[in-house]
Amino acid sequence: MNITISKVEESGQEVLVKSSTYEDDKAVGLYNRLTDEYADQTLPFFDEGEKLIRLDIVPEQKPDDENKEQKECYFEFSEPLLEELSGHI
Repeated sequence: MNITISKVEESGQEVLVKSSTYEDDKAVGLYNRLTDEYADQTLPFFDEGEKLIRLDIVPEQKPDDENKEQKECYFEFSEPLLEELSGHI
């Protein structure tokens, strides 16, 4: 599984910051740990035009498979948080 961290600009454009591949169980564990550890900075709802950090977990798959296991989480943007999250993956 791949875990990616992206910066979402005010325009909505996403810029990939870091991507790493892990075994399925390890990836899910890491994703869950990060979303729990930084839960106070997650954004369940956000306004258009807001700068964000996006954390995704995406299973590796064939192009014709549906992506049912993908998860995403958005965080309030800050450079220190972006660096912290990137350091974990």
